[in-house]
Amino acid sequence: MIKVAIVGCGTMGSTHARGYLNIKNAKVTAVCDLREEKGKAAAELLGAKYYKSFDEMLKEDIDMIDICLPTYMHKEFSLKAMEMGKHVFCEKPIALSVEDAEEIVNKAKEKNLKFSVGHVVRFFPAYMKAVDVIKEGKIGTPKLIRTTRNGAYPGWSWQNWYADYKLSGGPLLDLIIHDIDWIINNFGDVERVYAKSFNGKVERQDHCLVTLKMKNGAIVHVEGSWAYPDGAIFGTTFEIIGTKGQIESDSRNSSPVKKYTNNGSYSISLDTPLFPEEEPYTAEIQEFINAITEDRQPKITGEEAIKAIKVSLAAIESSKTGESVEL
Repeated sequence: MIKVAIVGCGTMGSTHARGYLNIKNAKVTAVCDLREEKGKAAAELLGAKYYKSFDEMLKEDIDMIDICLPTYMHKEFSLKAMEMGKHVFCEKPIALSVEDAEEIVNKAKEKNLKFSVGHVVRFFPAYMKAVDVIKEGKIGTPKLIRTTRNGAYPGWSWQNWYADYKLSGGPLLDLIIHDIDWIINNFGDVERVYAKSFNGKVERQDHCLVTLKMKNGAIVHVEGSWAYPDGAIFGTTFEIIGTKGQIESDSRNSSPVKKYTNNGSYSISLDTPLFPEEEPYTAEIQEFINAITEDRQPKITGEEAIKAIKVSLAAIESSKTGESVEL
């Protein structure tokens, strides 16, 4: 039985906590959050011990740390955990810079520990099915891919950290990294990036458009928005056009996970025919737990997470200079 500690009991920490209820070969024994009400609520749900101090929690008999903290904290807490010999599952994006991300990945290798990043879109049924259809050759060779990920500004964030792009990277890093990871993983490496974004110039509103030229010649359009009104339903779409056909999906019509934002609050409601263990946030954690118990490489590696932030960071550079960026 893998003993787990969750660090950060906000939106994603709470989502992860519910996922562990359906994982049989792991148990959350400790949770950590500066906010006692959130930390104690998660601890009560899981039958775990609550800690306000991360360093105190690390003294516990723990095998793995699940980091659900703001992006600017990922490096510090990942390195601390690995220095203490703990496997680490970290929410996306891996870090704010390539240098920080490489330091995390290298530390995991040095300590011979498992490390993975929560690029959960790979576990969403619609995205998984699309990949299967493409691999079966049903739409021929993909030539044009379009993705969208649009909703209201995440005003529920702790201390409003999303608003400071030095801490969050804005939607080009925090939001569309989901699609970028999925695209690279299934359609190959990116050759050139061109992007437009408000870059935080409009308070509580941002929108980005990114064009990627893939090394295999395919063209990708990625759209992400924090500009929808409060209360708008968060939605994602993808459209893949191949030489023999196309496949598309719209989460607002079919998604098993719906996100609602209103008046600074945030909730995830599940409306799905999937078994609990098949829910994406549960499945991604289960896969990492299995990598530990089976002593193998996780499905999502640190190196893959670095590839994704390289593209996002190139998009940020392009959006500021107005020029395309070669990778």
